[in-house]
Amino acid sequence: MSNWSALFWLIVTFLLMHPLKRWISAHVQGVAFLMTGSPQVAMWFFWVLFLPGTLLHEISHWVTAKVLAVKTGRFSVWPQVKKKGELQMGSLQVEVADPFRHSLIGLAPLVFGSLAVLLVGLGRLELGQVGEALRTGDLEVVLEMVARILTVPDVWLWIYLIFAISNAMLPSPSDRQAWWSVFIYLSLALLLAIGLGLNPIFSPSIQTIGLTIITQLLYAFLITIAVDILFILLILIIETTFAWFLGRQVRYNP
Repeated sequence: MSNWSALFWLIVTFLLMHPLKRWISAHVQGVAFLMTGSPQVAMWFFWVLFLPGTLLHEISHWVTAKVLAVKTGRFSVWPQVKKKGELQMGSLQVEVADPFRHSLIGLAPLVFGSLAVLLVGLGRLELGQVGEALRTGDLEVVLEMVARILTVPDVWLWIYLIFAISNAMLPSPSDRQAWWSVFIYLSLALLLAIGLGLNPIFSPSIQTIGLTIITQLLYAFLITIAVDILFILLILIIETTFAWFLGRQVRYNP
């Protein structure tokens, strides 16, 4: 896979994860509300379900802040309902730093979460072999590998961990605050280098490292999307069944 094609699919999968996460967040709470009729119970159910991911999200902020010598304050994984009705799963107070360190701290959950997804997906469940079989179009091998994965001890626990971690690893709006500043600074530096006649093309070794990082992130995102689709189907079945049985349904804001 070339640098540009890998980068293209990385961007596509990253953008695709956002609507999947929004749908899952809404319908997980919707199912809990449908079953209990209590918004509070729905909130607590959502919090418990994604607690492993929330813990990793906030710990990754804390670890990165410490590595970058940024002071931290209150650490919390307790749910809070914000003024606009948005549910905040956890928080970490950090000292306002320069945009570069701020952006790295905000990016940390995506990096740590992707590493965790890769460790479980490729290391424990060996999903990389399924992906290779899909790439070659060998359906028989795909079915054999899926059957083999289902025999892994505690397979559903590992799949659940991927689901919980991956749906909490996407940067929140506060995590993304400094990204535009960093993007502008890097763009200006690149334009300045070109204007001064410098060659901004990276060496082959740097390009290889970059392609490796992009490819591994792409694997993590593809695993996330596959597991999300599995859980979306499960949530749809549960929600449809209870809506029919109870004779009521949940309406979601567009």
